[in-house]
Amino acid sequence: MNPDLVALGLALGVGLLVGFERERHPDTVAGVRTFGFAGLIGGLSALITPEGSTPWALIAAGVVLGAAGAYGGVVRSGHAVRSEEAGREPFPDIGLTTAFALIATTLLGGYAVLGDRSIAVAGAGVLFLLLYIRDPLHALIRRLGQEDVRAIATFVLIALVILPVLPDRAMGPLDAVNPRGAWALVVLVVSISLAGYLAQVLLGARAGAVAAGVFGGLVSSTAATFGAARRARDDGAVRLSAAVVLLACGVLPLRLMVLVGFAAPGLLRVLWPWLAAAAALTALGGLQMLRRGGGLAPDAQALPKPRNPTQLTSAISFAAVFVLIRIATKAAVVFGGIGVFLAVAAISGVTDMDAIALSSARETVEGLLQARDAARATMLALLVNTLFKLAVARFAGSAELFRAVLPALGGAALVAAFALSSL
Repeated sequence: MNPDLVALGLALGVGLLVGFERERHPDTVAGVRTFGFAGLIGGLSALITPEGSTPWALIAAGVVLGAAGAYGGVVRSGHAVRSEEAGREPFPDIGLTTAFALIATTLLGGYAVLGDRSIAVAGAGVLFLLLYIRDPLHALIRRLGQEDVRAIATFVLIALVILPVLPDRAMGPLDAVNPRGAWALVVLVVSISLAGYLAQVLLGARAGAVAAGVFGGLVSSTAATFGAARRARDDGAVRLSAAVVLLACGVLPLRLMVLVGFAAPGLLRVLWPWLAAAAALTALGGLQMLRRGGGLAPDAQALPKPRNPTQLTSAISFAAVFVLIRIATKAAVVFGGIGVFLAVAAISGVTDMDAIALSSARETVEGLLQARDAARATMLALLVNTLFKLAVARFAGSAELFRAVLPALGGAALVAAFALSSL
């Protein structure tokens, strides 16, 4: 088949895909046929462009079609004003979205001829999604207050301004500190906190509890446990708080499996049955808390809208602790024996598991630790971490929260203890 015909067909398909979404809006000035023409015109403009020269025809076509879309919006707005003056139902103001969509569709149609067709298809899909999710995005923005916008601005600052300029090399004692790696941890903490916040706003308190637990486990299940414990103590939301704690603790072993699997697949073969068992016990306990019907609605109403989801100060403190643990674990391997390493593992397990899991995996790959000793260190840290979270639930939270999480967390602690005796 003629490749030019295939390219033109793809350009037409790009336009029809975007036009299909715009046709859903009765007030739009451009629907499926107009966007189909835009994609086809973009493809034809690219075809008449001599090879190796600037595609002026394609650029001009995009400008003309964009101007036509903007003009249609202005005319429609004028009709809306006159209709309102005459007492009739006015047309909604469509803005410049259709004009920009026409420009993008024309350029994508041309790129389907001149460039990589898979990129053209992916671009059309992204454009379709951007147009389709307009209403959820508007609804989210309307729910955001000044503090929420400040939280997003903080995230943009630390992720897009500070992170790229930090040096990406080992520094400090024993070359254990990487500034960009440490700051990337801060970015991860903030991004997951924002994701949990957005999930709670968009999906409601119950889905927000799931998101808070899952995302909290991906970053710091200990921090998630502290937050849920304070919520149970202050607001009495015991069931949702217990669900957050248990889901976060259930995600923690799964996260460790991913980290260890990338760093040392041989160590994962030793660890995964124990980690999977601990994850299953705690995650199923969290889901059970969410499924309990009695009292769930009052708990959901007791959950307040989260404050600043970035918690920049806490995130920086968390990153600093992570760096200190990395230095301690490396010093234990270099200067101490397995006993010192296990002691460091137990201490690091109080706050975070990432450092000891990755350190154990790396030393296993380098031959400084046997897989059995590395697995014991990881499970010891998990045991200490689980017991510490039980203490947090009781003393930072309430007796009711402690009783709610005890069966699942106690079972996970028994799994870790049995693993220590078996490895």
